[in-house]
Amino acid sequence: ASSTCEVLCDLYGQEKITKEMAEALYMGIAHDTGVFQYTCTSSHTMQLAGMLMDKGINYARIIADTYYAKTYLQNQLLGRALLESIRVMDGKIIFSVLRLKDLKFYGAGPMDLEGIVSQLRLTKGVDAAIFLHETAPGVFRVSMRSSEKIDVSSIASYFGGGGHLRAAGCTMQGQVYDVVNNLTEHMQRQLEQTQPGDAAADTAG
Repeated sequence: ASSTCEVLCDLYGQEKITKEMAEALYMGIAHDTGVFQYTCTSSHTMQLAGMLMDKGINYARIIADTYYAKTYLQNQLLGRALLESIRVMDGKIIFSVLRLKDLKFYGAGPMDLEGIVSQLRLTKGVDAAIFLHETAPGVFRVSMRSSEKIDVSSIASYFGGGGHLRAAGCTMQGQVYDVVNNLTEHMQRQLEQTQPGDAAADTAG
């Protein structure tokens, strides 16, 4: 299933789902599928979303208000992350980092960082995006997003995390460039397997 909310839809069944329930279930499915973009989206997911829409919910507003709308602080942090982003491996990978001092300066918490890694992934020519934010000195929460060529869930699992094929995360320790190099080493290996004969690309650092 794409999400817990998809499972709940199947458990409740169409007849038991009220309009209020449909609003919450639709929001959960929309968020966990990246507004139906991630590979976890199936035809069944879309059928259930359609059923929830038929309950009379304002689905466009739900997505606009809860998925796309950003606070001023969120936009400031996004701008900072984009401005200081770096591309490596011949531009195939992009990464950005916000350190503890940055988060303290803005008075920001983890929820204020939502959407940054997804925006990084939209960079043209990029196969994967990495966003790190420091949670303690030398400890980084890593978020990864990818297109068709890289399985970030396997990389996250290797470092003790998890997630989906195209969206995953983990927690790592060390210097920023050591963390990035460890991640991009796995990404480069996957890209070389899908494109045999390509020259090895440069890594960060």
